[in-house]
Amino acid sequence: MPAAYGPKQTAPRIVGIDVARGLALLGMFSVHVFGAFDEAGSPTPAWMFAGGRSSATFAVTAGIGLAFTTGGRRPATGRPAAVAVAARAGVIALIGLLLGYASRAADLDVDVILVFYALLFLIAIPLLGLGPRTLTALSLSLAVGAPFAVHALRGSLPRPAFDGDPTLQDVVTDPLGLVSDLLVHGDYPVLAWTAYLCAGLALGRLDLTSRGLAPRLLGGGLALVAGVWLVSSLVLFRFDGLRQLWGAEFPGASRAEALWDSPAGVTWWALLSRAPHATTPFDLLLTLGSAAAILGGALLLTRSALLARALTPLAAAGSMPLTLYAAHVLLLTTGALSGSPELLYAVMTTGALLFALSWRHVGRGPLETVVAGAARRCREAVTPPRPPEPVADPVRLSKHTE
Repeated sequence: MPAAYGPKQTAPRIVGIDVARGLALLGMFSVHVFGAFDEAGSPTPAWMFAGGRSSATFAVTAGIGLAFTTGGRRPATGRPAAVAVAARAGVIALIGLLLGYASRAADLDVDVILVFYALLFLIAIPLLGLGPRTLTALSLSLAVGAPFAVHALRGSLPRPAFDGDPTLQDVVTDPLGLVSDLLVHGDYPVLAWTAYLCAGLALGRLDLTSRGLAPRLLGGGLALVAGVWLVSSLVLFRFDGLRQLWGAEFPGASRAEALWDSPAGVTWWALLSRAPHATTPFDLLLTLGSAAAILGGALLLTRSALLARALTPLAAAGSMPLTLYAAHVLLLTTGALSGSPELLYAVMTTGALLFALSWRHVGRGPLETVVAGAARRCREAVTPPRPPEPVADPVRLSKHTE
């Protein structure tokens, strides 16, 4: 059985899930620190290994967490559950919009994901009662079909008037632009990214402590990645897809950029790309497979008590992703160590792991506590009070016992 840990007053955490989330978090750090391309125009190792995969795994584990907070294998679908999810989404959106001010002031090229997550959570509310098979089918259908809808809608929905990450001001001054940015124009278009959330909800409705699930996730994820990579390679290199993509979306760019950079979506040839964050069927299926393999591998590794202990710092970081994600954005806005990305990444990851290790004895991360508290209070506010227990009549009781 996968190792679990946690405070006595709460349900035990599954260490493998936190390890996978921690890996995704550190991968996102690396992409934000090292960027996508170096000065020579070649993709950085961070972009090649973590680009797209980390944020996808982050989104899938967010879906797992949402499943856990809404009943796990016995989903709660009533009004209290819906209100709690909406409250959770509202607080996450508020944090993301506040981070937007810092990101814009520093002209940061990070693309804060939290407001997109908030909308994903709202979209998930009517999906909470669906079973794992239906959610899996919906996830794969969205991965294949949603990129076509996103591409088509980009030409009809207005682009946001604001530049950079959204803020509270944009909610008032450009609400339509904000919604269209979240749905199709942004780096994490919710119409397509719902595929990741559905996959996470499906996994969260399963028994993740089952001994057979982890190897199936690992093997199935690797098989999906290998199969999609093979098909995309045939399309790009054997059937001339790369030349069409290159000429239509990357005129004058290098071959490496055509392969690894996200196309602007000027033409339908953009849908042949498998680059990170390309929002194409190849991209979504590859990253879904990667997320499944990472989760399966993490669950398998943490079956060993020794390995689970060795991975405790990573699991601790994965247990408070919202806090550490917000902290890394704020650190990047300072510009500290921007000329030494290797040192910045070392400081960022070491600081995150040490903070998580020290704080885990307190409980949830600071921002996680705020989000959970808001969700709990809103759920309790709409939960009907339990009827009082009937009180036995002492006279009748005494007659019955005589």
